[in-house]
Amino acid sequence: MRLDSGLVRQRARGQWNGILGRLAPTLDQALSRPGRHVPCPVHGGRDGLRVFKDVNQSGGGICNTCGAFHDGFALLMWANDWRFPEALEAVAHALGLTGGGASASPIPHARPAPMMAQRQDVAVTEATLRRVWSETLDPTDPAALPLQRYFQSRGISAMPDANVVRFHPALGYYEDRVRTGIYPAIVSRVSDAQGRPVSLHRTYLTTEGGKAPVCSPKKMMIPCGPLMGGAIRLFPVGPLLGIAEGIETALAVRQRTGIPVWAGVSDRVMENWEPPPGIDVVFIWADKDRSGAGQAAANGLQERLRTRGIAGIIHVPHGPIPAGTKSLDWADVWRFKNLAVA
Repeated sequence: MRLDSGLVRQRARGQWNGILGRLAPTLDQALSRPGRHVPCPVHGGRDGLRVFKDVNQSGGGICNTCGAFHDGFALLMWANDWRFPEALEAVAHALGLTGGGASASPIPHARPAPMMAQRQDVAVTEATLRRVWSETLDPTDPAALPLQRYFQSRGISAMPDANVVRFHPALGYYEDRVRTGIYPAIVSRVSDAQGRPVSLHRTYLTTEGGKAPVCSPKKMMIPCGPLMGGAIRLFPVGPLLGIAEGIETALAVRQRTGIPVWAGVSDRVMENWEPPPGIDVVFIWADKDRSGAGQAAANGLQERLRTRGIAGIIHVPHGPIPAGTKSLDWADVWRFKNLAVA
């Protein structure tokens, strides 16, 4: 059955900010600053993307490289590499219209050419992800010294699952589709809600173990599937499980508590994270942001878990956010304490 696109479009008007936040978490930074330029989640750069000031009404935005996207459907198709039927169904589901609330008519068969093109696009994305992953090393490898130095600088000694977090000795960094440098990098596998790998998260480094001197040292590769509900599964699941926003925070909490902690990549992804079956209690290790986004995401996740009979216990860092920074996370808290003791 085919959804009535006109009805879905009408219902989405005035709700696009929430819809895009749930369905395309890579747009998180742009959605938090409507009308202002931010790095493009696909090509990187300093200021390639902005969503329109009326994004909540129109859902639209523009990328300096890729072009304009007049509404939320077009923006979703670009951000998630979807065809229109996929975007329409996802938006309808987000609005609660897939249970009979929207009028329907038979779905025509997809034309062979577009379907073939779609499969080819996915195949190219998957091949790129596999290639980058095949070039990585175990994080304990002697050649992975930049990764080890980076973790040490954050006060982290807990090593994650080597099947999830790896080291790339020389990964290309791109700005507006142009390679501007080659850097060592931490490469982490992002899995969807069912545990299937869908993307790779990259943290570009210097050989000394600092963040690379680039506009966006942390980037997500184009996913081959939905990110929503997923996470970076840093450790095998146990009877207790924690979730944090960043990889460094998750590793720091693991080091201090011994509990397996996964990384939710961003506050919006973390808010919509789906724990695996059999989990009754989740420890939510929130970031303390000046914007309040980290706490809001933790509260949203806690409420979602509550409706499913899962207890969510939130931990927010105590103390002030350091001057000149946007947030305070648990890795910072324990690193500062170690520095004070030293």
